[in-house]
Amino acid sequence: MPQDLKPGRIYGHARYTALYDLELGDFSADLPFYRKHLPEQPCAILELGCGTGRVSRALAADGHQLTGIDLSFPMLAVASRAASTVAPRYACMDMAALAFRAAFGAIIAPYNTLNLLTGPETLRSCLTQVRHLLSEEGILLLQLYLPDQDLRALAGKKRFQFRIFDCPDGSKVIKEILKNTAPHSDLVEITERYRLRFRKDLPNEDWEYTYQILGYDFAQWLEIFAGHGFRLDAAYGGYDLAPFVPEAHTTLLLALKKDACGPK
Repeated sequence: MPQDLKPGRIYGHARYTALYDLELGDFSADLPFYRKHLPEQPCAILELGCGTGRVSRALAADGHQLTGIDLSFPMLAVASRAASTVAPRYACMDMAALAFRAAFGAIIAPYNTLNLLTGPETLRSCLTQVRHLLSEEGILLLQLYLPDQDLRALAGKKRFQFRIFDCPDGSKVIKEILKNTAPHSDLVEITERYRLRFRKDLPNEDWEYTYQILGYDFAQWLEIFAGHGFRLDAAYGGYDLAPFVPEAHTTLLLALKKDACGPK
């Protein structure tokens, strides 16, 4: 693995940005969820963890005023270059240290972004600021990953998955994913390996990095949101917007409103 691609640094590297965009740049299955719950009239929207801007660009094209934040300069550079005439605003910012004054009609955190806040204080800080920045009638929309019982039952052993991506120039990217949960822990450890198989005139590359995400279940997430002054408006178990079933779904799409009673 290249020296500048150690755990914790790979996300801000240009190569990882290209791999991320190869996998998710054209992904659009989650857009109907956001469009279903956003106000009919254009509003100001804040996207947490905007990556290369696929969601913010789509919603800006719908007429909304988008602001996207991310910690990766290479991700934001790609997002800015890809913006059309209806361009979102982008800023390098930590979602646990939001520096905005104006309120937003909606705040969104797509594709498991909130799972990355593994520290209780960091998550508390983020949700406290999100509630403060959300207008009184505003809505919080997010996607969360929930580990299934089979993964928990592995008791520390790793589950292996892989995908193969074909690049326009004939190269291939093999992505291997290893997941495990530690006993009596709410964290999921994920190792991602990228095997880049270029054309014959270029050397192959192998990358690997490991990180952790929160692995709370449905009830735990609802308790956390209620404790920070949010009430459940809708919960779905997939991009088809079927009702969420705890025993059946690992994808959770949530629509939350501000609770008039405030944090509990």
